[in-house]
Amino acid sequence: MTQQDLATEYATIKAEAEVLAGDLMDIPQRATVLNEIYLDSGRNHTFPQIAVHGALWAFGFFEVGGRLGRLIAKRYFYSSKERAYRLGILQTFAEDFRRINRLVCIDTYTNYHFSKRFGREPGADQWIHPDLLAQLNRVHACSATGDSLSPDEKQEVFRQSFKWEQELTVAPGVQAAIEAFDCPFMRGLCTKPIVRFAFFPRWRFLWFRNFYNKDERIKKGLQVYDYARTVGWDQVAESIGRYGLMTEVALSSPREHFRNIKQRLLPES
Repeated sequence: MTQQDLATEYATIKAEAEVLAGDLMDIPQRATVLNEIYLDSGRNHTFPQIAVHGALWAFGFFEVGGRLGRLIAKRYFYSSKERAYRLGILQTFAEDFRRINRLVCIDTYTNYHFSKRFGREPGADQWIHPDLLAQLNRVHACSATGDSLSPDEKQEVFRQSFKWEQELTVAPGVQAAIEAFDCPFMRGLCTKPIVRFAFFPRWRFLWFRNFYNKDERIKKGLQVYDYARTVGWDQVAESIGRYGLMTEVALSSPREHFRNIKQRLLPES
């Protein structure tokens, strides 16, 4: 294939990903898309599975009606004006966070399906970083034979996926969102979240000193992977329902649910 052919295919897959990712509020839909990638890979590509938890957790934490919103409402109970002002800041930050989540979904879907179809073509590494492409090609080769990557191999696939998503997509989005704050109190709240995904072992949390710091996010992300590896990937998948955002059919028949979404949004595909 020529570079122009690869460029066209990449653009086509990315356009498909943008439709499937929905609008900013379609977090359960994006969770379904990401979960499908994990299942399609023969459960070898674990990054999208953990990304599901990140998206669902953030909805319950950063939203105005979530934990942080309730904390702000209690803190400023004495002034409706101050309360509304700070909840407005939180709403803007939550929208920025959803925008980042949507881009992560688009990138993950595009990289996975482009590499699955064209990852061995000369020049494919012009569209996906060579380190990440090598790991995705390993996933496809293994899942094509029905085999499973070793635990250490799965971890390396996750590490490269997480690293390059942070470098290319998440870091610029987080930087822009946090630098927009003009309220020190709100900046402090949003940059020091206490994170607990549904599958974490008992009494385990992630305490951020500064969510703005990319290196700290990468370090914590690898810690999340260690928790997932400890409890087992079946438990990670089962615990998606604990956030209360996914429908029963999305949980009980995830692949059928994804096919129905894709048929509705992309009938020609």
